[in-house]
Amino acid sequence: MEEQVKTYYISLDKRTVSEVSVPDTVEYEVRATPSQIVKFENILQDNDAKEFEFAIKNIPFKPFAEKEVDEMREESDDNVMAAYHFIYQYGTEETRKKIKEIGSTK
Repeated sequence: MEEQVKTYYISLDKRTVSEVSVPDTVEYEVRATPSQIVKFENILQDNDAKEFEFAIKNIPFKPFAEKEVDEMREESDDNVMAAYHFIYQYGTEETRKKIKEIGSTK
C-alpha cells in the first residue's frame, strides 16, 4: 500500500512538525508522506542530540575547546542545511519562495 502525501507545517524555531497551521508562528508548508516526515524529524532530533551530547561532555571540563566547538558547528550547520533542503524539496510554491528569500537553497 502506497503512502498518501499529506500537508504538514514545519516550524524550525520550535522544532515541530504539525498537520495544523499554528497562528503567529514562522512555519513552512510541505507536502510529504508520513515516512518522509519521520526522516525529517530524525534530522531535527539528531541535531538536538549532538548539541546536548557536546554540552554534557565539554562545557564543564573544557570551556575553551575551540576545535570541538568548530566541529560541532559544522555538524549543526549540516543538519540545518539538510532541514532546509528537505523543506525546499517538499515545500509548496510559497514555501520555496520563502526559502529562496532567506538564501538557504544554495
